[in-house]
Amino acid sequence: MNEFVRVLRGARAWRDIALVTKAPLATAELAAGYYFQQWAADNRNRTQRQFIKALRNRAPFADVLPQNASPEEAEYECAGEIVEGVGAAHLMDGLAVSLPVSLAWSGPWLDVTVRRLVETDAGDLSMEQAVEPVRHAARRADLDPHEKWGCSVGLEAVGSAAQLWEQRADFFPRLQFLPRVKGDLERLELRWFIQVRGLLARLQLSAAAWESGSSAVPEWQGAKVTPEHEQRKGLCLFRDIDGEERCFEWHGRFTPGPGRLHFRLVPEEGTFRVAYIGRKLGS
Repeated sequence: MNEFVRVLRGARAWRDIALVTKAPLATAELAAGYYFQQWAADNRNRTQRQFIKALRNRAPFADVLPQNASPEEAEYECAGEIVEGVGAAHLMDGLAVSLPVSLAWSGPWLDVTVRRLVETDAGDLSMEQAVEPVRHAARRADLDPHEKWGCSVGLEAVGSAAQLWEQRADFFPRLQFLPRVKGDLERLELRWFIQVRGLLARLQLSAAAWESGSSAVPEWQGAKVTPEHEQRKGLCLFRDIDGEERCFEWHGRFTPGPGRLHFRLVPEEGTFRVAYIGRKLGS
């Protein structure tokens, strides 16, 4: 619990935060037969208890998610366990926190298996499974890789496509956008908008850390990014800003559903150029 409070204090130093849990903290089992309520009743923990209480958002996490977004729309699994709270953090592009009690839950990122029903090109339902990274902290040191994200005050307050487009150069100086992307942003549902906003932030970090002269491909900073399959590259052709048609084969994913953000690398400028944001091309 001491380490858990250190994590919360570290995150609180970045900005105002709220601690959201699925069930009341009083019923949380910290160890076999030892519950949060017992820990909180010990006067030696009074200061820490009051700090946690000040951060606690008593609403269930389903109530703080964007409208029409629910972790029940997908199944999230980590280390063999179903993790609804981590799913909620993923949907909100937030930070999952946990007690440092297991190596399976250690480190600044959790590789989470996400299963969801998606509609195929033929109109049938199919189970899609993917492994996606989720920000996480169980120890104070786990916060270090997330500090730039945590201190990027302002982006989380951008709540509309028009505002994001207007301020894109301020928040994403290493990303370029084809003019058509403005319409893509305007058509996004709120639950996708939040995911896309976070994905763009992670791509910005990836581009900023990219030494294009020494590395052909960036190190992706918490973003699930892959090149398009060879047989699908024909779907990724867009007219570039110079009028030439080019393949924007790299794509990041966002959920719920088969969301894709297509871009290409521009090594001569050390930037990424975004061409498309929306449902999986061809679906």
